[in-house]
Amino acid sequence: MKFSYAMIFSFLTAFSFNVMSIEQPAVIKAYCEKVDKSFKKYGWDKSECESYSWLHYRNSVLGDPLMWTTFGDVSDEEMPSFKDKDVTIVMCGVHGDEITPIKFCFDLMAYLKEVYSPNNKDEKVKEEFKNKVVLVSPIVNPDSFFKAKPTRVNARGVDPNRNFPTSDWQLEARKIWLMKFKKDSRRNPGMKPNSEPEVVFQVNLIKRFNPDKIVSVHSPLTVLDYDGPSHPVNGGADGSKAQELLIQMSKDADGYNIKDYPFFPGSLGNWAGQERNIPTYTLELPSSDPRKNGEYWTLFKGAMHKVIVHSIRQQNVAKAPVTDEVPNPQSPSLKPN
Repeated sequence: MKFSYAMIFSFLTAFSFNVMSIEQPAVIKAYCEKVDKSFKKYGWDKSECESYSWLHYRNSVLGDPLMWTTFGDVSDEEMPSFKDKDVTIVMCGVHGDEITPIKFCFDLMAYLKEVYSPNNKDEKVKEEFKNKVVLVSPIVNPDSFFKAKPTRVNARGVDPNRNFPTSDWQLEARKIWLMKFKKDSRRNPGMKPNSEPEVVFQVNLIKRFNPDKIVSVHSPLTVLDYDGPSHPVNGGADGSKAQELLIQMSKDADGYNIKDYPFFPGSLGNWAGQERNIPTYTLELPSSDPRKNGEYWTLFKGAMHKVIVHSIRQQNVAKAPVTDEVPNPQSPSLKPN
């Protein structure tokens, strides 16, 4: 049997949590050096970027790898047994000028490395995380984050959270941008949907791993928001359980404000939550002040733990695959991120 580069990395990802340093390809070494340089710039501790097993198949506009790392056993990804696993995808750095979410994702990764370590002696936590898989992409938009002055948009000037191929994109995305936002360069949806590599990356990641839930971390609106079903859906989540999780996240974060923003053409919440019934949570941290990261991780550590271990799937219902078809077309609305 021949093993591909991707298969080898998948194997390492599933079983590498007790490894302090992993030999990385040159492209990842260079990427991690840029990450550490940025961390130093913002006064953060070292990222330990090279201690994670990274996967990547696609690059950003300027050539940086669009990467994720996995916690939990994905060695059976192509087998029927994988459908029984509870999968959570967490994404940060969608907008590079939202600095705090990126450190937040690295803090989450450090926590998960401890949780999934063979050296973890906490039997209760180990049981909670049994059969759970977490994928973390800490810098979805590296071209914008690595700039001397980070920007919201990618290197082509497109907002990665306005470019998803939602059913309302062709009719509404550019019209709203032109008429409502007067060509605001920070909210440019692009010339066509799914045109940007950072968006294709997210779409493919979601299609491949078919998550039970998604968390996208932004700043600085100080809210928790939910997009997704409000009732049980065929081959998917129990919407009532998903909304219970939203309330529990708020409670675990000292009553953090929940706000139901309407969704926007081309946004992740629209594409994944509204159209494909994947419970999608947007966590808006209170600011992009890099000095506040310790405070934010302390506030939301319990909530993120709860997101991962809380099952929102219907009992005895097989998970349906993520497709390009829209099971629930919705009328367009506006959402801030």
